[in-house]
Amino acid sequence: SAALDLALRGYQPVIYEKSRAAGGIPAQVIPPYRLPREAVKADVDWILAHGIELNTGVEIGRDKTVQDIVDEGCKAVIIAAGLSNSRILPLPGTDHPRVHGVLNFLKAVGNNKEIDVGHDLLVIGGGNVACDAARSAVRYGCQRVRMICLEAEEEMPAWDWEIEECKEEGIEIINRRGPESVQISKDGAISGLQHKKVTRVFNEEGRFAPEFDEDVLDITECDTVVFAIGQALDDVFLEGSGLEMNQYNRLNFSPENQMTNLDWVFACGEAVTPPGSVVEACASGRRAAEAVDQYLSRGKVDLSQYDLHPEIVDRIDEEAGKIITRIERHEQPVLPPEERKNSFIPFELGLTSETALPEAQRCLECGNGAEVIAGRCVKCLTCVRVCPFGAPYIDSVAHIDPTRCQACGICVTECPARAITIGNREVVRVGYELTEKLKTESNSRTVAYICGQGASEGQWQGRENAGLEGVMEIYLSSLSRLDISDLLKAFEKGAEKVIVAVCQGDHDERHPGTRDRMSRRVSRLSREMEEIGLGKDRVRFLEVEDGSVSSFKRVMSEG
Repeated sequence: SAALDLALRGYQPVIYEKSRAAGGIPAQVIPPYRLPREAVKADVDWILAHGIELNTGVEIGRDKTVQDIVDEGCKAVIIAAGLSNSRILPLPGTDHPRVHGVLNFLKAVGNNKEIDVGHDLLVIGGGNVACDAARSAVRYGCQRVRMICLEAEEEMPAWDWEIEECKEEGIEIINRRGPESVQISKDGAISGLQHKKVTRVFNEEGRFAPEFDEDVLDITECDTVVFAIGQALDDVFLEGSGLEMNQYNRLNFSPENQMTNLDWVFACGEAVTPPGSVVEACASGRRAAEAVDQYLSRGKVDLSQYDLHPEIVDRIDEEAGKIITRIERHEQPVLPPEERKNSFIPFELGLTSETALPEAQRCLECGNGAEVIAGRCVKCLTCVRVCPFGAPYIDSVAHIDPTRCQACGICVTECPARAITIGNREVVRVGYELTEKLKTESNSRTVAYICGQGASEGQWQGRENAGLEGVMEIYLSSLSRLDISDLLKAFEKGAEKVIVAVCQGDHDERHPGTRDRMSRRVSRLSREMEEIGLGKDRVRFLEVEDGSVSSFKRVMSEG
């Protein structure tokens, strides 16, 4: 991600990768049933096509040092090493060849390399990576696979659906037990794992601080053990670099500028941050690219404008939630357990065009809510009166409560001082497109803004139309953001008539009160157009049963 951003800015990045293939954890560790290798390769190939030089099989610290890279002409270095070593507890028996670290295990199993998984495998750990290991072992042909972890099921860090799918595939989970030793039989084979009872996992402050009952010991039979209890930094790259580590065994760096203790060496990803997702690692890489660009072009780094936005609250206000239009979730279709556990092919089948569209419409657009421009606000209380969710409130100026705001845009369109903005106003985007559309579709002189709640994917993409000569259909996720100025924009771009078509009843429109509010706006514009001699019939308000082609065509045909 860092190299791509730098290439897009005109630099010529060089990547040194210790493995034989690029892609890191996604390409080597994430199981193919979750992320197909061809999908990763397509991304990598696309990134490299931007003029990035890739050197695989080069391990920094052994084959080449960080200083060597600079001596060869590079002006800056980004360390994006990640956590590529598995953690294994120093317990008796863990040096046995059939005790595996989870990363090496997943690399071998997911890439069809030879590895002895035995017939009775036990995974130590309760996170998503532990689930990946267990499910991969099932697909590799292991006859019995179990997981054992410190946490109770409700405390496990793995996602609930991941745990459920493990169970569906025949994986047993043993909770509230801590490993004590790997048992070795007289013939040198693993015979089981001795474990002790866990009395609690977290202390009163909610911090990880497991406690055990040392007198309650049991043995679970197994012939192979996989440790999935966390990952560590492979610090070979430190050799000859002068780079420093901190007390958390991570690379020492400054979050303010992504710099290490060496000004020309930057760092990103899990080499400097706590473990997280692939998306978070990519974001960290992009931030490092910005820092390098500023360093090379300005001689100093200021990332204050590139900080992440404050975390969005994980729930909306309870009263506002009662008003929001409910749209049922479309679950991801998956292969049945008996079929999926025999293959590494992706088992999630994906949403169809018929289900993906309504699923996308469920988005509440967190972070795209309304904001007040304080210098323009006149405290007229209009926003307080019109908001169906009770989000605005007034003190010295108006404010918007983000836990209540649903990005409906009603306050934006009603504010007489134009003192409110919103993150996503798709009607503005549509306004920019109207000119070209009206030019290319020369017979379209009527612009119809239609509530898209009941529209098909084909209608949104413009592949289907109502079959009415001269009508250009524009589907919007909500008409609540459609302002009078937006309707006038269509006339400005060359439309002869403008239609606003709303589904009957507010139950079909995602924001309450939209139908009545739009009816009043259109009536007002119609009167104003009549007063200035442009004709009141050039703008019309229609109610249709739904957003389908047939209902829209029927209402239009009726005049």
